[in-house]
Amino acid sequence: MQCPVCKSSLRRETHQYIEFDICGDCRGIWVSGEQFHKLAVLVASEGQVESSAKLTFKPRKALKPHPDNPVRVCPQCTLAMREFNYAYDSNIFLDRCERCKGIWLDPNEIIDIAKHIQYNPEVDAAARGLIKDGTVEDAAKIGLAVFLAIEIIRLLVFRR
Repeated sequence: MQCPVCKSSLRRETHQYIEFDICGDCRGIWVSGEQFHKLAVLVASEGQVESSAKLTFKPRKALKPHPDNPVRVCPQCTLAMREFNYAYDSNIFLDRCERCKGIWLDPNEIIDIAKHIQYNPEVDAAARGLIKDGTVEDAAKIGLAVFLAIEIIRLLVFRR
């Protein structure tokens, strides 16, 4: 496969059973839609990125892709990819192939995504403080509701 940015050959890598292709020149990453979330969670869980979860409590304005950004071609299907704002308001713009659902990550975008999703104990403590009566049952219900909401959003974003 050919890099959609610099046209160099992509090389297959596997890290903890997650397969992706990386460009040796520009360091971009091509990953299948099914492997993308696993890769982001793995990078976040390795603990080598600082969490940006403090931003969760500050309103963010969701930007739109810049109209002058070049249209990238899918290295797998050779069709034009569509740019999208990861998690709707992260302002991390990725390229996705509508046919094969593969995602192109420019250098350091996987780090930005890992920062965006990384667990932060301060956020967890604040969420627990929002529980009115502090019972374990209520905490479990809230945790389940948050987990389900995140999974639904992830399905909506990556299954299009």
